[in-house]
Amino acid sequence: MNWPIWVIIGFAVAGILVGWLQAKVKGIIGEKKVSVVLATLPDSDYIILNDVMLPTEKGSTQIDHIVVSLYGIFVIETKNYKGWITGSPYAEQWTKNMYGKKYKFYNPIRQNYGHIKNLSTILGLSEEKFISIVAFSANSTIKVKSRDYVVHILQVKKVIKSYKEPVFTQDEIKQLADRIKTINEASSDLRVGHVKRIKEAQNIRKNNKEVQRICPKCGGKIVYKRGKYGKFLGCTNYPNCRYTKEMKSNSWRIE
Repeated sequence: MNWPIWVIIGFAVAGILVGWLQAKVKGIIGEKKVSVVLATLPDSDYIILNDVMLPTEKGSTQIDHIVVSLYGIFVIETKNYKGWITGSPYAEQWTKNMYGKKYKFYNPIRQNYGHIKNLSTILGLSEEKFISIVAFSANSTIKVKSRDYVVHILQVKKVIKSYKEPVFTQDEIKQLADRIKTINEASSDLRVGHVKRIKEAQNIRKNNKEVQRICPKCGGKIVYKRGKYGKFLGCTNYPNCRYTKEMKSNSWRIE
């Protein structure tokens, strides 16, 4: 059956919304799992801060977990993804591959480094006092070689406990944690603004990819196609990727 182009576009938009909601829920579940693991650390040596929102020069940034300890400040980025995780520490994007279906996402090592730079500025500390940890679901297979810690969620505590040389006093970690709490943008309005900025940045990256004829969903090639009701843009990885977009008369040159 040949569907009208508006129906195809409707399905595509619905698919994007469902995918976004699923990713959001998975992210929350992953962060909760890490919170449970961190809660078992002794509070005499470790102060746990979850879901921290801090200001930046460009707006704000959200950090999944910060552990202020005698042994350093651990900054944890959680990715509750399944499948094979591949990528380079220096690449802009990594890939999640599950049953042959690939999904690109921003390099979490880069993402966490941005968090550390911001915290370093806010707290007036050298970056050497911070330890980056990227935590993936136990259902993932991590194929990333890096000096940074890229581990499964249940390994996070082991990494933290491996640091045994004190760099702060108990008074200092309390002062540092209190400062982060004070700066934490807990306002719901600020958090809404943060989400809006993320979506705007995602739309810019998506539009840039479309100009380059790269599928913003899977990284495949975008080509023009002809359907019963006219021309439209589609991904060459169909049916595994169902990205489509209505083709405006002057937006692409037909070759």
